Amino acid sequence: MVYVKKLVMQGFKSFAKRTEIIFSMGVNCILGANGSGKSNIADAICFVLGRRSIKSMRAARARNLIFMGSKYIKPSREAFVEIIFDNTDRGFNIDKDEVHIRRTVRVNGQSIYKLNGEIKTSAEILETLAQAGIDPYGFNLILQGQIQSIVRMHSEDRRKIIEEVSGIAVYESRKKKALHELEKTDEKLKEIGAILRERGIFLRNLEKEKEQAEKYNELQSTVKRAKATILHKRSEEKKREIHSILKSIQDKNEQKEKIINRRKKVEKDNQVLDEKINGINKEIQRATGVEQGELQEQIVNLKSEIEGLKVRKENYENKKTEIERRIEQVSNSIPELEQEIEELKKESPITAKKAAELKEKKNELTIIEEERKKLIAIESELNSIKERKNEKERQIAKTNAESESLLRQIEEELSKLNHKTEDECIRAIQSQKEKLIEKNKEITGIEKAQIENEKIVSVSDFEIKRLGDIKNKLDNIDVCPLCQTKITGDHVKHVFNEADEGIEIARKKKEKANEEITRTMEIKHKLANEIKSNEESITRLEFELNKHKNAKEKQERLKKIVEEEKVLKNELKRFEEKRINLEKAGEGIDRIEEQYHKKMLEIEEISSRNDENIDNLLLYKQRDLESFNTIIKQSKKGLKEVEEDIEEITSALDKKIDVLDEKEKQEEELTKRFNKMFQERDKMQKEIHNNNIKMAELQNEIRAVEEQANYLKIGKAKADAELDATNMELSEFAGVELLQGSIQHLEERLRKAQESLLVIGNINMRALQVYQEVKKEYDIVQDKAGTIEKEKIEILKIIEEVDKKKTREFMKTFKGINALFSENFAKLSAKGHAYLEIENQEDIFAGGINIIVKLAKGKYFDVTSLSGGEQTLVALSLLFAIQEFKPYHFYIFDEIDAALDKRNSERLAALLNQYMKSGQYIVITHNDAIILNNNLLYGASMQEGVSKVLSWKVSRDNPEQAATEINKT
Repeated sequence: MVYVKKLVMQGFKSFAKRTEIIFSMGVNCILGANGSGKSNIADAICFVLGRRSIKSMRAARARNLIFMGSKYIKPSREAFVEIIFDNTDRGFNIDKDEVHIRRTVRVNGQSIYKLNGEIKTSAEILETLAQAGIDPYGFNLILQGQIQSIVRMHSEDRRKIIEEVSGIAVYESRKKKALHELEKTDEKLKEIGAILRERGIFLRNLEKEKEQAEKYNELQSTVKRAKATILHKRSEEKKREIHSILKSIQDKNEQKEKIINRRKKVEKDNQVLDEKINGINKEIQRATGVEQGELQEQIVNLKSEIEGLKVRKENYENKKTEIERRIEQVSNSIPELEQEIEELKKESPITAKKAAELKEKKNELTIIEEERKKLIAIESELNSIKERKNEKERQIAKTNAESESLLRQIEEELSKLNHKTEDECIRAIQSQKEKLIEKNKEITGIEKAQIENEKIVSVSDFEIKRLGDIKNKLDNIDVCPLCQTKITGDHVKHVFNEADEGIEIARKKKEKANEEITRTMEIKHKLANEIKSNEESITRLEFELNKHKNAKEKQERLKKIVEEEKVLKNELKRFEEKRINLEKAGEGIDRIEEQYHKKMLEIEEISSRNDENIDNLLLYKQRDLESFNTIIKQSKKGLKEVEEDIEEITSALDKKIDVLDEKEKQEEELTKRFNKMFQERDKMQKEIHNNNIKMAELQNEIRAVEEQANYLKIGKAKADAELDATNMELSEFAGVELLQGSIQHLEERLRKAQESLLVIGNINMRALQVYQEVKKEYDIVQDKAGTIEKEKIEILKIIEEVDKKKTREFMKTFKGINALFSENFAKLSAKGHAYLEIENQEDIFAGGINIIVKLAKGKYFDVTSLSGGEQTLVALSLLFAIQEFKPYHFYIFDEIDAALDKRNSERLAALLNQYMKSGQYIVITHNDAIILNNNLLYGASMQEGVSKVLSWKVSRDNPEQAATEINKT
């Protein structure tokens, strides 16, 4: 068994000089006066065993463990304590018979550990001691004033003593290892959880991008399918339209044939009516016989004769007038002719003058004739100009009406628009698109910030849980897992403060991150609404832009119409000026005509006077004079004859008129008899007239139908061209699946799809591929998380099995110690029966162990109400029960008997003698009973502030002599 073989001290507390104390198995009794340094030996053993709590060694700070000097000895610069263990049975896992452990402390508080001369860390020293079952905080080290703490200690601390004795540390180690593995597993799960959350967020975002890409492809497909379907339907509509036009052309041709047939029928009806009229005439002629025919013939002949007589009478009257005029003219010309004859006789050169005059008149006639031709041409052109002027006026009126209509349309359209010009509208659209891009960028930045804040929340939650676990664990451990020192109240307070500060910081970070998430969500929602508003504004502005374009086209058209109107007005003005000029130029046409006829007469007159020579002229003049006289005579004779003829014709005419009146009366009487036939004939003639009008109307209808057919043919050509264009455009969508629905529905669907494409904005098409890769990685990590979760379940099963074994071993130890405790208490005290009781029978390790003292008749004592001596006896009973159940290598008892009276001290000494063979006891005492029962004594004394130790082995053969020697000492 490992035991303390030697203790070496120098500079430690009151042991300024090197002091060696050799111990042996059994009871080693240290005695001395108060303040001699006895308890410093126990403190030295605790110090060298690696205790970190300086206060537990009755010092404020580490440097207070160093000798502080006296009147004659200087203070030490450092202190060391070395303990030598007997290791012959290899209790230490070191192949040496002795194990040397040394601890040095310097003024600055630094400690240096050595194991067999090699420098080690405190953790390594504690681990080496633990291998031999030595604990610097073990309950086998009872320092001054601590014996009663076993009774007063918390019930859970008492349970831990039983745990230590039961040796369930191996189970605890296994459990700790399993818990460590469980913690590592939880850490892995947390890490994987964090990875999964991060990947999940990324995957969700990527899934959104994938869905956007899929939606984009779907919308693109919808756009293609909608366009293809619309083009297909338009193509079919054009085909139907062409078929309809062809049918209409065919209908028009049939309509034309029908009208032609109707016209032919009307012509045939006219022929029938003509035949009927001829038949009626024949019937009238047949019915009336020769009487009416002759009567009509007589009337006609009479009318002809009367007209002839009237003409003859008129001719004779004209002739009479002419003869009278001629007689008068000739009579008037005779004096002039006689004068001319006289002048010719006097002067013959006048003839040459007449020839020149004739030539001059002919030239004047030529000029007048040219003027006349020009005026006739001007008159013809004037009529043409008037017609063209009227046509231009009609065109101007038409263009005015069209321009006014367009102007009203433009004003109505522009009055409904928010932007005055197309450029303003384009700038507004560009501005809205730029705002849309900026807002999309803001949303992307907000989403990134949101992911970062979610990470902060996750990390903060983990930190809060970790710090909370540390706080919870502090209640169940004695040694700090960080500094490996005994946990004190200050230590706990410090750790709690740091944990609370860390939790508060993490909570603030979490709250701030949550606030940021809430704020960013609100901003994101607001931006989404603004984006929607921007998109609606863009759609509205694009619609307005189209309105501007339509208005601009109408303005261009109006401009062309105004230009055309201006050209027409200029042409009209030019025609008006030309008309005025032509009218002015044509004003002299009557005068020219008069001059023309006058010149012709003058030329004829001059020509008639143009004789070859004066002589001939004179001869002719003389003959004319004779002829004039003859003419006058003959004319008078003829005038008489004419007057006779007129009288005769007048008489005949009166007779013929009387006969005609008689014949017409006869015809009227005859007509009354056949009035019905005449009415029927008149009706037929009127019907023929109406049929002729109807034939003209039918001819107009034929021309109108032909024009309509031509218009339809033009429309067919246009539809053919549009069909070719549509089919050419449709060829780009070959193989595209068509949709169902009307063109209006498809156009609405196309518009919505295009608007949705505009809303989507930038698309990450690689998301379709990347999503599958990331999803695969995510599934792998998730499977790994499942595997780790299974491992966690296995670890929990191991922990459960360890807890079961731990409970069995604990209960076995508890029962054994409890029995020995009761037995020891019975030996030390007659107070009653004492035993141990588990607080929580359901969960042993959730509660502690209480010490119960039972008196007779069912009365119980509260151990804390016992006297100090009685509490000491209870504590010693428990210690010796543990020693008997599982002996420790050594025990240190520092004045454990201080509260005992003489009788109980003797009982304690007897009990020590009983157990001295099974262990090593280093007892610091003033009790004579204990001292007398031990043969190895160590006397401690102090001289000039320095402690010294003297060992003395006393013979127990003569107890009286031994007592005398001890008293002398």
